Amino acid sequence: MKAGVEASNQDLANQFVDQACLCYDDPHYDHRTFHARASEMLANQPELAVANIWTAAAAGNAAGVEQMLEAEPDLVNRPGPHGWAPLLCACYSRVQPLDSNHSTYEVARVLLARGADPKAFIMKHNDPPGSDRARRFTALTGVFGGGSTGLANQPPHAQWREMAELLLSHGADPADEQALWINQGSSLELLLRHGLKPDAPVRTGSGQMTLLGRELCQAARNGHIDRVRLLLAHGARTDEMFREKTPWRHATENGHLEIARLLQESGSPTAEMDDVERFTSLCMAGDSAGARAMLEARPDILGRAPKSMVLKAANTGRLEAVRLVLDLGFDPDYVDEVAALHHAAGSNKEAIVRLLLERGASLTVREPFYDGTPVEWADFFDQAGMREMLLRDGPICLFDALDYNRLDRIPDILARDPAALNRPFAECLSRDPRPEDWQTPLARAVSRGHTDAVRALRDSGAEA
Repeated sequence: MKAGVEASNQDLANQFVDQACLCYDDPHYDHRTFHARASEMLANQPELAVANIWTAAAAGNAAGVEQMLEAEPDLVNRPGPHGWAPLLCACYSRVQPLDSNHSTYEVARVLLARGADPKAFIMKHNDPPGSDRARRFTALTGVFGGGSTGLANQPPHAQWREMAELLLSHGADPADEQALWINQGSSLELLLRHGLKPDAPVRTGSGQMTLLGRELCQAARNGHIDRVRLLLAHGARTDEMFREKTPWRHATENGHLEIARLLQESGSPTAEMDDVERFTSLCMAGDSAGARAMLEARPDILGRAPKSMVLKAANTGRLEAVRLVLDLGFDPDYVDEVAALHHAAGSNKEAIVRLLLERGASLTVREPFYDGTPVEWADFFDQAGMREMLLRDGPICLFDALDYNRLDRIPDILARDPAALNRPFAECLSRDPRPEDWQTPLARAVSRGHTDAVRALRDSGAEA
C-alpha cells in the first residue's frame, strides 16, 4: 500500500511538471490550457510544491528548494522528469505561484548560488549531441519563450529580463541558437549586450553560417527593419545564405524593398532577378503599376508565378499586396501548408481577413496537419475577438458551428450548403482520410455527448 501511494504521488508530480513547463513538443505541444491545468493542480494539491525538487522549482518554492539542497546538495543538477535539471524546471515553468512568496526567479537564484549549471540544456528530437539536427533547449531558451504555437501558448517568463540577466551573469552562453531561433523579440538585444559575437556559429545543420547571419536573413524575410539595423550595427554578415538565399534576396522576394536598399547600402551582394522573381517582388510590395506593367509586356508571367501568391501576400501583412494578387486572379484558398485565411486569422489581421472573405476565400478549408479551419487557428492562437467575429458573421462549416456551440448558425449553414448536414468529416479534409474520419456531424455530436446539438441536427433532418 505504501509503495502504491508513493508511486501514485510520483506520477502526479511528474504530470504537474509536464503541465507546468514549456516543453516544445516533448511530451506534448505547448498550449496555454496545460499551464492553467498545472495552476489548478497546484491550487487543489498544494503538497505538489514540496513533492520533490523539480516540482518545487516549477512551483517557485525557493525555500523548499533550499531545504532540499541542504539535505542533499547533489540534487542541484540532478536530472528529473524528461532529464530536466531543477534549473530548467524553474526557467520553463509558466505556472501561477500558489503562495505570494513563491517565485521561480528566486528558485533560479538559489539554484545558481548552490552551483546549478547556468548552461544547462536538454536535447530535442532525440538527437545525440553533435548530430546535424541536434537542438539545445537551454535554460535561457526557456526564459525567453516563443515558438511555433505563438506567444499566447509559449509566453516569455513573467520576469524574463531579470531571469535572463541572472543566468548570463552566472555564465550562460549568449550565443544561444535556439533562443534566437524561436524568439524573434527582445532576446537579440540582450544577448548582444552580453557578448554575442558576429562570428558565433550555428551549430545545427550541415551548412556553415553565423548566428547573426541567420538572424539577418530571418529579419529581412519578415520585414523587421529595426532588427536588421541592430544586426548590421553589430557586424552581422550580409553575404551568408539561409535556405539558399542572402538577406537581400529574402527582403526583395517578400517586397521589403526598404530593407533591401538598406542591405545593399551595407554591402550586401545582390543578384539579377528573373522576370517571375521581379514580378513576385512587385506584388509583395503592393506595387500595382509595376506589376501590371510587367504583365502587359509578358502576360505569361501570371501562369509561371507561384500559386501561393495570396498566402505570400498575407504573410507580408500588406493589405495592398493581398488586394493586388486577388485582383490578378490568384487563388485565395491555395494551401501551402496553410491557406491565407489561416495565417491572417491566427495572427489577427482583421482587414486582410475581411478582404479575403469579400473575395470568396473559404472558412471551411482545412490545413493538412491538424485539420484546422481558420476559425480553429484564431482559437488556438488565442485571438478570441477574431474567432467570435468569424463564428458570428463568417460562412463557417457545420463542424465548427458544433465544436464552438454556435447552433444558431445551423440554418444559415444549411441554406448555403444543404449537403453539409450528412457530409462526413472525411470529405472535408485536405489530406487522405483515415478510418476514424467517417463521422457525420450528427455522429460527432453523439460521440461527444452534445445533446442540444443532436436535437438541432435531428430537427434539421440529419440521418440517424
